[in-house]
Amino acid sequence: MTRRSVKLGALAVPALLALTIASALAGLFATGAAAPATLVPASPLVTWGIPVVRALHHLGLLLAVGAGGTAVLLLPGPSRREVTTLDPVRRRTVRIGAAGAALWAVASAALVPLGGLEAAGADSGLDVWDIALASDLGRLQLTVAVAAALSALAYALARSTVLACWALAFSGIGVGALGLAGHAGASLDHVNAVNAMALHLISVSVWAGGLLVIGLIAPWLEDDRLATTVRRFSPWALTAIIALAISGLVSATIRMSGWGQLVTTGYGRIVLLKATGLVVLAGIGALQRRRLGERLRFRHLVVTEGVVMAGVIGASIALGRSAPPVPQEIPAVGDLRVLSLVGYLPPEQEFSPTSMFTLFEPDWIALLLAVVMAGVYVAGVARLRRRGDAWPWHRTVVFVLGCLAFAWVMNGGASAWGKMRFDAHMVQHMAMMMIVPPLWVLGAPVTLLSRAVPPRTDGSRGIREWVLAALHSGFARLVSSPPLAGALFAGSLVVFYFTPLFELAMYTHLGHVLMTVHFLASGYLFAWVLIGIDPAPRPINPILKLITLLVTLAFHAFFGVALVSATWLIAEHWYTDLGMYSLQRLELIQVRGGTIMWAISELPTVGYAILVAVLWMKSEDRRARQFDRKADRDGGAELAAYNAYLARLRGEPTGPTEAAVSSQEPARHEPPAARDDAARDDAARDDAARDDAVAEDDVPGGPAQR
Repeated sequence: MTRRSVKLGALAVPALLALTIASALAGLFATGAAAPATLVPASPLVTWGIPVVRALHHLGLLLAVGAGGTAVLLLPGPSRREVTTLDPVRRRTVRIGAAGAALWAVASAALVPLGGLEAAGADSGLDVWDIALASDLGRLQLTVAVAAALSALAYALARSTVLACWALAFSGIGVGALGLAGHAGASLDHVNAVNAMALHLISVSVWAGGLLVIGLIAPWLEDDRLATTVRRFSPWALTAIIALAISGLVSATIRMSGWGQLVTTGYGRIVLLKATGLVVLAGIGALQRRRLGERLRFRHLVVTEGVVMAGVIGASIALGRSAPPVPQEIPAVGDLRVLSLVGYLPPEQEFSPTSMFTLFEPDWIALLLAVVMAGVYVAGVARLRRRGDAWPWHRTVVFVLGCLAFAWVMNGGASAWGKMRFDAHMVQHMAMMMIVPPLWVLGAPVTLLSRAVPPRTDGSRGIREWVLAALHSGFARLVSSPPLAGALFAGSLVVFYFTPLFELAMYTHLGHVLMTVHFLASGYLFAWVLIGIDPAPRPINPILKLITLLVTLAFHAFFGVALVSATWLIAEHWYTDLGMYSLQRLELIQVRGGTIMWAISELPTVGYAILVAVLWMKSEDRRARQFDRKADRDGGAELAAYNAYLARLRGEPTGPTEAAVSSQEPARHEPPAARDDAARDDAARDDAARDDAVAEDDVPGGPAQR
């Protein structure tokens, strides 16, 4: 490290910030967004201040996400022991994250009154805070500011990588919420627009943030640690590039009516400039990282990519302030009411068992997620095969089927009608909770991860280590209790449908996303506790599993009956705002939805019960084989000791066998059930290591790990 390198790094941030602001202002002139507004006169503070504050906002965001990802996932450890405390370089990196998150929080809060001033107009004399917080975008921007502030607080207090990971999580929540800002929140196809914008922001945060932070901390890293950090960053950068390209294509398709508008409109020319910059960045990154071996080359990489990246981010700010060629605002009147609320017109086919499989209403980001999950899983299996390890084929089949089911749930007929009819929504809900999660669970993704991804040996934590650490955390031990998992699975139904939460999820895209995540997560937790193959924090009594299953799904069925018997209309305001059906028809649709919930729960109940029983029998067989092998090793000493114990209770004389056993094992004067648990666990692990069938089918580590 040299003082000159540190000074250059300190000067690089304001230089890139100035370049971003200049690019944003040039984009405003190119699209015409800098021209004075006529309908609502804009204040100069809005016209020129918002792009500057946006640039500061994006800089803080990049520093917060990049610093967290670098400290938590990328930096190698200073020793071979697992390190959770912050070494000097990680401490500096976390401080960069704290400063960036604080800047992000302040800029986000400043955008709230600026948004109110833009809505009120210049010299209106109105309270801009009240106007801003009365709108969804104003409340959303304030929520982002809170998430950024929590991230800054966690970074500032972090003394370990665990708290730094929580700070990174708060930053991720803030970035994801930003997808609702700008044109995305009020777009024509707002489901795809918002999802694409969220993916776009997350991708650019990972790529640009990681590159910026690695460049800032490079002077404090030795050559080998720098090379390791960049090597670990490269797959994340490549993934971010692909995600940026896909999300950008989806966004451009929604906002432009044809490819010709790329050259005939100012908005299209800025989009074309962004796409060109993306291609240039991808090419430079691939060329430079392939030949990375000297610190000078990495410095050139950071400077070149940083300059191009600043221009691209400035262009993005300009696009966010410009009107696209295709108008995105739709008046909620007449036949356009459904289009304005849902984002697309009702399908031509009526909702029926056939249309559930013939309709296709694309949610491109969800479809991409399903493809990526299946592809990553298959890639992990292929890696095991190349290494010579076996992986049961049926696990691959069921996991891929789960991905296909998820794609159907998010893109098929149930999704197409899900926001317009309660019965279609209920089909989608039940599939999210009781069809997709069990298929994923039976694929044992954590076991595959632990076997396919090599463990780190430098003391740092990668994805594999963080997943396993979370699996054995106190929180995992708490939620893996069958009664609690069942309560979350069934109790959330009452909270969601018998409160305003369901109607809120229909009106807001963020609420709908949170609803989807909750259904999938609670269903996965319930399936993992009952039929999970992946390792659990603690063994669970099979009888408790069966009791939990019967009680939970019986409640599930009774809740369906309660929906059928309900005398009020759930989410009445939403369905009447759509104006598609009369109140009498809506009541019949709700009865059908409750019937679907009651009926669909029967088949999964039988399937769960069969799987719990099969896994119970397999565990008993495995335990019996372990005890048989132990008896072969010690000549049946345990059985002899237990028989002697029973004889002593009956007052019968003991023979030489007991004396021999007693001389060898003086501490065994009670039945096996009361013996030392640690010794029994050690013996069970030794037996499991010798059991080939268990090694290939039930042990997460597999032969290569052992």
